[in-house]
Amino acid sequence: MLALASSSPLKLSIVYNLIIACIGFPLFFWASIRLWSGTFTKIFHKNFRLIIQMHLLGFMIHCFGRVMLHSLDLYNYHFRDPCDMIPDIYRCFVFRLMYNSGMWITTCTAVSLIIERMIATYLRGQYENQYIWIGILLMFLTPAIASFPLYLAYSNLKFDGVFMPYCSVYKPGHPEIANLNSGVAIGAQIVARIMFGYLFHLNKKLREKMQRSSLSTRFQLEQNKNSTQCLKIYANISTIFLILQIGSFTYLLKVAPGIPKEHYLALMELNCQFPLYGVITVLLVTKRISSVRNHISSTLTSQFNLDRKETYFANFNQQIGAVKPLTKKY
Repeated sequence: MLALASSSPLKLSIVYNLIIACIGFPLFFWASIRLWSGTFTKIFHKNFRLIIQMHLLGFMIHCFGRVMLHSLDLYNYHFRDPCDMIPDIYRCFVFRLMYNSGMWITTCTAVSLIIERMIATYLRGQYENQYIWIGILLMFLTPAIASFPLYLAYSNLKFDGVFMPYCSVYKPGHPEIANLNSGVAIGAQIVARIMFGYLFHLNKKLREKMQRSSLSTRFQLEQNKNSTQCLKIYANISTIFLILQIGSFTYLLKVAPGIPKEHYLALMELNCQFPLYGVITVLLVTKRISSVRNHISSTLTSQFNLDRKETYFANFNQQIGAVKPLTKKY
C-alpha cells in the first residue's frame, strides 16, 4: 500500500481521470436535457431518444462510479496510514460495478440502435407517432445485453478473506474472460458501423423514390436518413476507440506480472478513457445535429410549400370543372 500511495504515475493517472469524469458527468446530464427539449424532439423519434438516453445514462453511471473510486483513493493515499488505506471489498464491488456497468451499457447500445432504426425504416409510413413500446423495450434491452459480459467478469468474485490493495475486476496475467468480452464488443461495433451505413443509403434511396408520398412518410424517411448519419459518427468513433482501448488493455493484462504493480495500475486507469470518449462523441454528434437540423428545416419547408401548391391547383381545377360553359342558342 505504501508503494501505491507514493507512486507519482498512479496518482497522476487517477487525477487525470478524475478531472475528465468530473467534466463528463455534467456534459452528459446537459445532453440528456437537450435530448428531450427544443428541436431535438422534432429531429429524432421518441424511441431513438429513449435508447440514446440509456447510452448517456451509462456514461453518467460510469463517471459517478469513477469519481467516487478515485476520490476515495486519493484521499486515502494522502491522509491515511498505509495500513488503514486498504479499500473495503464491498466499497470496491459497488463502485467498480457502477464503473463497469456504465462502460458496458455504452458499448451495447449499438445493438438496440440497429434494431430500432431497422424497424423505423420498415414501418416508415406509420412509425412517426406510434410504437412507443418498442423504444421502451429496446431501452431496457441494452442493460440486459450488458449483463452478460458483466456476469463473466464477476462470476468468480469472492468477498470473504480477500485482500484487494486496489479496486479491480480482471486479474493480471489472466486475460481469457477479457479477451472474450473484448472480441464481442469490437465485433458488435463493426457490425453496427456497417448497418448504419446501409440504413443511411437505404433511407436516402427511399426518400428520393417517394417524393409524392405523404408528408408523414417523407418526414420519417428524412428522419431515418439523418439519424443514421449521426449514428455513423458515433459508430466510427466507438470502433476506433474500442480497438485501441481493448487492444492495449489485453496487452497490459498479459505483461502485468512483469512490471511493478503501481505502474500497471496507472497504465490500466490511463487506458480506460471512456469519459473522454463520451465527451468527444457528444461534442461531435451535437455539431452534426446542428447541421442536420438546418437541413431538415429547409427540406420540410420546401416540401410543405410544394404540397400547398399541389393542393391549390387541384382545388382550382375542381372549381373550373364545376363551372359549366355557357352556350348561345340561335
